Amino acid sequence: MDAFRLSPDNTRAVEHVNQRLALGVQWIDALTGQPAEGRWFGRLDAIGTRAVAQPFTQHPRARHSQVHAGRVAAVLKRAAIEAAAAPPADPADDPTNFKLAAWGETAVSGGGYGTGNDPRRFVPRRLSLTPAQSGGMPSATAANIRFARLWPGAAYPVQSGSTMLRGRIRRGPTLSTSVPVAWARVIITRPGATPDSPAESRLACAHGDDRGEFLAVLGPASVPGGVDLPASLTLRVWVFLPPVTTVFDPAAPLASLPLEFAGLDARNAVLDGTAPPKGYQRQAPIALTAPLGRVTTLPDSQLSFT
Repeated sequence: MDAFRLSPDNTRAVEHVNQRLALGVQWIDALTGQPAEGRWFGRLDAIGTRAVAQPFTQHPRARHSQVHAGRVAAVLKRAAIEAAAAPPADPADDPTNFKLAAWGETAVSGGGYGTGNDPRRFVPRRLSLTPAQSGGMPSATAANIRFARLWPGAAYPVQSGSTMLRGRIRRGPTLSTSVPVAWARVIITRPGATPDSPAESRLACAHGDDRGEFLAVLGPASVPGGVDLPASLTLRVWVFLPPVTTVFDPAAPLASLPLEFAGLDARNAVLDGTAPPKGYQRQAPIALTAPLGRVTTLPDSQLSFT
C-alpha cells in the first residue's frame, strides 16, 4: 500500500492558492481579557471615502478577517495611489483607512444591525484602521492584526457579588422632557483632592448603548487595601456625551455611533475603548457612594444633562 501513498514525488501541483491578509481583528471581552463570546458580526463599510459594504469572515476565538482580494484589493490600490499623490494632513483622513462596524446578533441576519436582534451582551463599535501596506499591497507580516475590546451591554452575564453601576443617560432642558442619549461613554474614578478625571485613579469604564443604558463593573482594584473590606466605595462618575448636533436615527442606529480612528497600532486606548471619542463632551462629575458587591442603579435625575 505504501507504493500508492500520495507524495510530492508522485503528484503534480495543479493550482496554488495564496491569500494575503488585508485586515484582521480579534475582539476581546474588556472585562475578562478573553476572546468575546456570542455571535459577533463585522462589516467593512468603506476604504477611505469609497464604499465597500463587505462582511468580515468569521473565525474561532472572535477573530474577523478581510483578505486582499476582489473589491478590497482594487479599492485599496486606488486609495494608495491617491494617498501617495496627495498625502493627507490628518492621518484620520487617509484614503486607505479601513472603516468598519461590528455588532452582536441574536440570530443570523443579512439586513445589518437591528436593535431587536441585539442580544446586548456587548455594545457595538465602529473603527477606522490604517493598514500597513506599500503601494496598495498589505504587509505580509502580522502588522495588520488588531486587538479591539468590547464593553458590556445591558444583558452582559456578570458574576454574582460583583460591584456594578447601571443607569440610563438622558439629555434635555428638563427631566420630564429629556431623552436617552445613544452611545455615551462613562468613566468611574476614585476621588482625588480635586475633581479631574484624567488625574484620578480609574476604576472602570463603560459604553452606553443605543438606549442610553450602560453597565460599569468595578474590579478588585476598586477596593482599597486594608485588613477589612469596606461596606461601600466612594466614587466619581464621569459621563461623556456626543455633540448636541448628533442625531440618533432609529432606522439607521449605527449611523450616530462614533467612528473612532485607531491608526496603525495593534492595540491602543482607542482600540481598548477607554478613550472618549473625539468631540465628546465631559460633563460635571457625579459623586456617589456604592455598596460593595451589589448593583447600584443611578436614578434618571442624576444622569440627566442639559
